[in-house]
Amino acid sequence: MIADLREMVERRELLANFAWRELRARYKGSALGFAWNFLNPLLQLIVFWILFGVLLQSRPITASGEKSFPIFLFVGLLPWTFFSSSLLGGAAAIVSNGAIVKKVKLPVQLLPAASVLSALVNFGLSLVILLVVLALFGPRHPEGLLYVPLLIAIELVMALGFAYLLAGLNVFFRDVEHILGIVLLAWYFLTPILFPIAILANRPQELQLMYLNPMTAIIVGFQRALLDGLPPEWGSLAYSAAFALVLFAAGFAYFRRVKDDFEAAL
Repeated sequence: MIADLREMVERRELLANFAWRELRARYKGSALGFAWNFLNPLLQLIVFWILFGVLLQSRPITASGEKSFPIFLFVGLLPWTFFSSSLLGGAAAIVSNGAIVKKVKLPVQLLPAASVLSALVNFGLSLVILLVVLALFGPRHPEGLLYVPLLIAIELVMALGFAYLLAGLNVFFRDVEHILGIVLLAWYFLTPILFPIAILANRPQELQLMYLNPMTAIIVGFQRALLDGLPPEWGSLAYSAAFALVLFAAGFAYFRRVKDDFEAAL
């Protein structure tokens, strides 16, 4: 495993090229091209503001009080979009590049990582839009930015673990991509993105079950940092970090074990 990881570092330019290729392919043929990275989150924010802020007049409560629902939703939706995009892109990374895998000798472990890296770039650009919105409309808690790199790092490790595991499985079981979409939809509704975690404050059993979801501490961490200026809940975040590390080790080990059989299965 160490040798494969070292090879990825040594071939980082190739990794960046694959990620850039995936980013360009995503908007190939569109008139606005790369500008969609900025327009997508802005358009989502407008839709959320009309639906939840104007029509439903929802006011979620976080640690420091009531918040605008569109901004609350936006803060949770961006890291979730990074996570789901990483899993979907990672699962398809080997199958969609089958011709390259069969014809060109390259470290195939670069392909799932490139998918996650391209999703991370999109997330970073969307995060810039979010920070501008928070600076203009509030809440303004610049001190919370100190915790964002840690949250991103934990989520990145978790996304890579899932990407390697799913990429390997999808080569041999093509149903993985189809099942994944349903799983992610259910997972989205079981993560505190549309609702604040505070609604479970008086239901300890349900709250404990919610925190078994490794994405809960990450999403709540973003909400606490950007909406309240507070640190993450360290105990639950430690669980998510441990989950991410174990998953990465297991997912990467499985990918290494089956990668020599990819050419025959594609």
